[in-house]
Amino acid sequence: HLLLHGALPQGRELDDFASAVGNECHVPAQVVNVIKSLPSSAHPMAILIASFVTLAACYHAENSIDPLKSAIVAISKVPGIVAAIYRHTSGMPAVEADPNLGYVQNFVKMMFGDLGSTRQSVICRALESIFIMHADHEQNASTATVRVTGSAGANLFACLSAGAATLWGPAHGGANEAVVRMLEEIGSPERVGMFIQ
Repeated sequence: HLLLHGALPQGRELDDFASAVGNECHVPAQVVNVIKSLPSSAHPMAILIASFVTLAACYHAENSIDPLKSAIVAISKVPGIVAAIYRHTSGMPAVEADPNLGYVQNFVKMMFGDLGSTRQSVICRALESIFIMHADHEQNASTATVRVTGSAGANLFACLSAGAATLWGPAHGGANEAVVRMLEEIGSPERVGMFIQ
């Protein structure tokens, strides 16, 4: 809400915004079909880019509607798309969105299924912090790409596809992927010394 409106929500604004996001949380069947049609061994970023391009086809007239509505649709669909990609590349079936859950809770459920209240609570708190941190990342390479593409009047989802392609690069989001691979290679605290040598 703050990023879209420039102010914290007042009164019912937060409930109205959460309801609008929840109402759009289901991923279109066309996007789910594209995800399922791609090899489970495909890079998740390639599948994400294909998913955004498919959303551009599904919402090709979105440029003619309220830009806020387009933003809400994008914000609403991304968690389900990311979760469906994760589960597809992990060999698991997608979990349907639940519009009655909060944004982060819904994402965690779609990613991991039922974790139990304690684990889910810990993961949700961590993700809320991570999402806030990333939302405040300002003018990084993928954001700049989305803005440049948008300045040409492109469909919002085409802009997000361009941004995701930029995020995939090793000097941007790909750097996070390299860190995860390094941590997996290290495996345990006892192996840190050997890894550094």
